[in-house]
Amino acid sequence: MARHFSTHRMVCWRLSRHCNRACPFCLSTSGPRVGHPEHDPFMMANRLLDLKVEKISYSGGEPFEYPLFPALVEHVRGLGMLQLVTTNGDRLATGIPEWIRAFEYVKLSFYGSRSLHDRLMGDGNYDQQLSLAEKLITAHRVTVGANYMLSAESVQHVPAFIADMAASGFNDVLFQTYIYNRRRHVDRRFALRDTRQTIAELRGLLSVHADRLPGGMKVHDYSQRDWFIVLDDSGRLILPTSAIEQDFVMGRVTDDTLRVTPDVCIKAPAALETIWERRYATEAIVDLV
Repeated sequence: MARHFSTHRMVCWRLSRHCNRACPFCLSTSGPRVGHPEHDPFMMANRLLDLKVEKISYSGGEPFEYPLFPALVEHVRGLGMLQLVTTNGDRLATGIPEWIRAFEYVKLSFYGSRSLHDRLMGDGNYDQQLSLAEKLITAHRVTVGANYMLSAESVQHVPAFIADMAASGFNDVLFQTYIYNRRRHVDRRFALRDTRQTIAELRGLLSVHADRLPGGMKVHDYSQRDWFIVLDDSGRLILPTSAIEQDFVMGRVTDDTLRVTPDVCIKAPAALETIWERRYATEAIVDLV
């Protein structure tokens, strides 16, 4: 069944910066030595419900490295909020838990087609992701999408990648424009020279691939800022940017009032609604075919 890319009343929750990997391009500078956040995730989930959040998108770090993740997923399911997760797949490749069905869908991370992806993630990782997708889809009846980092190196790999996704039963692909992590040597290698031009070129590359994936293909343009709400591992609500400047901090998730601009602070539920409404005034997430 085709799924949508709705971002309305959604918060991306970066549970932790702990990860089994230390990819140089990671925007959160995650790694094996980064500790877990010292907060109560169950209280945080209750607070998100109070703020009228309808969907949580888990990221990190690596969500499946977070010790309380299984219990948190079950807790959020009981609250009635939709859940999705983006993962590098390493933990799931060793065993898929039954509670995986709690997710609306699972997004597997890719950084290019086979040659480029394996150069970054290790030999055989691309095929490991495809094998994992097959298990999730056939044995666990999970809807699987791909999360593709659109970088200066990966654009030319898109046609081959889409062919593999279609052949492997993926539901959808969300291309995400590269986000600066402020490590200059990394940003020089991966950053897009012109985001809008890259997206225009991507449309051309995908013009012959229309309808190959039931859930479609979209791009999340992080240069269109001030609308995508992230809850970070320290309990702050932020609006991330793909540019060099710092992310905008709305405040802490437990605050009664939050900032919607540097000079305007309003009641927390209204603040989140204001940011979500900005989504419709931008082309931050657009169909590619």
